[in-house]
Amino acid sequence: MFKFVLIASLLVAIALAAPRDETEAERLDREELERYQNENAQYEFNSNVNDQINDGQITRQEQREGGTVRGSYSYFDGFVQRRVEYIADKDGYRVLKDEMKDVGNGPQFNPEGQADVEGSLIGKYSIKLDTTDDEKHYKDIHA
Repeated sequence: MFKFVLIASLLVAIALAAPRDETEAERLDREELERYQNENAQYEFNSNVNDQINDGQITRQEQREGGTVRGSYSYFDGFVQRRVEYIADKDGYRVLKDEMKDVGNGPQFNPEGQADVEGSLIGKYSIKLDTTDDEKHYKDIHA
């Protein structure tokens, strides 16, 4: 009797887990929900990394209002400094401004430097090179 109940339970579980075709009404409901979510979507974030150890900097910010996303990013790597502003909307992704200039012969390593990281989703922290421990390369120094 136990085997019968076990096998019947397994067959019911398999039948319930099997994919089924979406009905026309379900498809329309899903599409309406997706349209509503896209029209009303909102978010905003930013991040900044100022690496004075490896001589680099990266920043990014982005915000979404409905179907329009606007943002920018920039970086400095010791060779070039670049900043890009963009938009993505019903007309696709477009670069609004792209500025780049040569700034040097490459990054300058600074073993005494500090790297500061900040972001709307991660808060702030800083690290320094750890020269006291061969196993550990960086130490968190909390900003």
